[in-house]
Amino acid sequence: MNKCSIVLSFIGAALISPGIFAAEKFYRCEVLSDAYIKTNGGLAVVQDSPRVGLEFVVIKKTGEVVGDVMDSLGKPKVIASGSKGNAYKVIWTQKAEGKNGFFVEYLSIEEFVKGSKKPFGFFSGALLMTGVCE
Repeated sequence: MNKCSIVLSFIGAALISPGIFAAEKFYRCEVLSDAYIKTNGGLAVVQDSPRVGLEFVVIKKTGEVVGDVMDSLGKPKVIASGSKGNAYKVIWTQKAEGKNGFFVEYLSIEEFVKGSKKPFGFFSGALLMTGVCE
């Protein structure tokens, strides 16, 4: 089974049975906005972003992400598993080319928010994506 088939299987299953995935083991998330930090420090929302509307699945225990939005990220580290007072948090770190280069990506899902839809923020360099997870 190739990687595309696995991704489609996870997403298809998540769309068919959101209650099962949301209950304990997975978050099913949808990107609602895509932005980046401008050189002057302001935030620029990307109009007509191809990422808006895309979905991905986060495996709660491992922090692995399946879907077209962030699936190239490897070696996730869950730093907070989420609770009634704390967000679920995952980081990815990777050494960049060059002497002191380093990349850090960060996903925060606000588990403590009441209701089934939990807001998320994903940060990678100057990129910021937001949306909701169930």
